[in-house]
This record gives sequence, C-alpha cells and structure tokens, in this order.
Amino acid sequence: MTGLLKKQNGALLVGGVPVDRIVRAAGSPVYIYDVQIMRSQYARLARALPRGFRIFYSVKANPNLSVIKVFKKLGAGAEVASGHELSAAMTAGVSRASMAYAGPGKTEAEIAQAVQSGLAAINVESATELERVILAARRFRKKANVAFRLNLDYTHDDGEGGHVMAGGPRKFGVDPELAEELTKRAIEEKMIRFVGYHLFPGTGILKPGVLAGAHKALAEYALRLAESLQTPIGYLNFGGGLGIPYKDGEPELDVKAVGAGLKGAVKGLRRSRWFRQTMFVMEPGRYLAGPSGVYVSTVIDVKASRGKTYLVTDGGIHHALTPIVMNKNFPTALVNRMGEKADTIVRVGGPLCATPDQFSREVALPAPRIGDLLGIFNSGAYGYSASMLAFLSHTTPAEALVDNGRAYIIRERRAPEMGVRKKLKV
Repeated sequence: MTGLLKKQNGALLVGGVPVDRIVRAAGSPVYIYDVQIMRSQYARLARALPRGFRIFYSVKANPNLSVIKVFKKLGAGAEVASGHELSAAMTAGVSRASMAYAGPGKTEAEIAQAVQSGLAAINVESATELERVILAARRFRKKANVAFRLNLDYTHDDGEGGHVMAGGPRKFGVDPELAEELTKRAIEEKMIRFVGYHLFPGTGILKPGVLAGAHKALAEYALRLAESLQTPIGYLNFGGGLGIPYKDGEPELDVKAVGAGLKGAVKGLRRSRWFRQTMFVMEPGRYLAGPSGVYVSTVIDVKASRGKTYLVTDGGIHHALTPIVMNKNFPTALVNRMGEKADTIVRVGGPLCATPDQFSREVALPAPRIGDLLGIFNSGAYGYSASMLAFLSHTTPAEALVDNGRAYIIRERRAPEMGVRKKLKV
C-alpha cells in the first residue's frame, strides 16, 4: 500500500497519475495497477533468493495479459493452473521451458494441452492423474516432463499468519508414503521424463519461519528420494505463499530471511551429484502483484439507518469478492480526499441485492459524500480474478495500468453474456 500513497490536491496518485482522472477515462468501478510497484516487488525478491533460483509468476493471482507481460520482461517464468492461464502465458511470450502447470483437477483437455506444450513441468497430484498424463503422452507421441506435488507434513505455527496448505489429509498433492512408488512408475514409463518435486506451503504467509519449515522438509525429502532411487532432480519447486501486510502496523514479510532459509535448505543438495543441474523455483503471485493494485468504486448513496451511517458504492462482491468479504484487513480510503481527517465510522456496502455485499468491518473515513471515490488497497492480486463477475448481471469492472506516468486500459468494462439457446446434438 505504501508505494501508492502519494497525493496531489487531495487525490491519490497511482504511478504519478491522479486516480480521479483514471476513473473518468476508464469508468467506475476499476482496478488500477502500478507497474513500478510490480517491478520493485520482483527486484526485492530476486535479490533475496539464493543463486540458481528462478521466479515463476503465479498467473492465478492476476491473469491479465498485460500483467503477465510485465513479469515476463523482468525474467519470470509462469506457474499456471488452467488451460486459459497456459494460453495467456504463452501469448505473453513466456518460454514453455520456464512454465509449470499445477492444480488438482486437470481435465483431459488441459492435460493434453499441457503435454503438447512441452512445459518444464506438469505438477502431478495423484496416481490417477499420472496415468492420464501417460495416456496423453502416448497419444501425442510426445514425452511429458512430470514433477510430483508433495503433501508433506512440516513444522509450522498456525499462529504465525497465513493459511497452511500442506500436511494431513488434503485434496492437494501426493502423500509422501506414495511418492516413491509413483516416482518409480514415472521413471519406468518411456513417454514420461521425471524431473522433480513441488511443494506449496500455503497462502498469505508473513513469517519466514513458517516457510523455512516447508522448504527444509522439501529439500530433505527430495534428497532422500534422489539417493534412494539414484535419479537426478532437474526441477525443485518450493512453491509460493509469500504474504503481504494488510492490517495497519502488520510487518512486511522479510524476504531476506526467506532467502537465507532457502540457502540453508539447499546447501546439502548442492553437494549431491543428483542436484547438479537442478532448476530451483519459487512461484509467488500475491507478493509480486498484490501491493500494486487499488480497486476504486464510486459512492452512489449515503444513508443513515438507526444510528449507523451506510455508504453504498457501485462496486461490490461481484467485482471484489476477496477484498470486500475479507475486509477485516484491506486498507481503505476515499482516494479523492486523501489527507482529510477520517472521523466518521461507516458501514460500506455494494449495490447488490445480497446481504454479504458489504464490508466485514466498519471503517473510519472522512464524512462521505455522493460522488466520492472509495479505494481498497492491496487489490492487485485475487481481486478481479477471484470475483463473482456474473452475479446479478452487472457490468464487469475495467482494469487499468500505469507505467512510467502513462495510464493504459488493459481490460474494458463489459456487460455479461445473456446466453443463446442452441440445440445440442445428443
């Protein structure tokens, strides 16, 4: 959020451009992203990672083509989790050798697309998925690079922030007691090229210690299996999960400490002959894109109801589900009146005929007026892409991007499709 907090004549500046001008040009509501903040986040992480590590941008965080291109130009690969994300990454020019395909429910069509694309790794999450990849590789007579996502137990403290996504029973990944058998199956199959392992620790993690526990567990397990099976590891993906601060006073993730933990985790691997050609990967999304964005909507009504002040905007959970429903954390301001005293406690709601369409907390703002612009910060990740865009058939929000003082529209507002009745050939 701090990178966005510059103002001119009371209006927030995004990349040097007044936010009210962007809203007038792009329409309301609109997501606005500052490319310089994306570059800064990427550079900070790249400096912190040990030698030999690659960054794969997690496309699910913000799959807009223009955003993917920003990170591609910085040197990032891509982690994708759907066929459309794969197509977007390829359209953005990401090398197929710098791309991994993840996700626990890949369809036959998606597996076929991944195999034909010749990616660095297809992260397999079950025994049956491995067999589907094998069938696709045979069908297209093209070797598939396979890694296994591992569901490892690792030491962590739930109270340290974020949400852990490994250990215990999970829909994600291969349990460690099955991984050796599946690795042998992959090695023996002539149409499969076994490349390595993947672990995704969790999401929104702010404490380096939580990540260090996961990274250490992956490194130790991969070394044990490589030595047991006498096989080289060409790809070792330590996942993402790097969080960003939302609440006031919440500390930023110390990426230098994350890098130091990774350096310690791979120290033993670098001495092993099985890891001499390994590509070490991190796949952040929220950390890279989240701080760059602000979601802006317009105040269309201010009303009093039994001692409470309600502010109603033209944007809601259909456009910004995560920022609004999870708004116990996301910083919020009237971005056309920055610097004014926030002395009015209000309840913020969107335009939808749905009870959940309001902030999960009250916020302090300057006394709101119709026409004000409400901004929700840290909305560069899991905003547009994680929302209910068709709910109640409202127009979708625009997306804009500011780069070197110039603003660009990168997604137009549009009305939802009405649907067409067509006879099925069954």
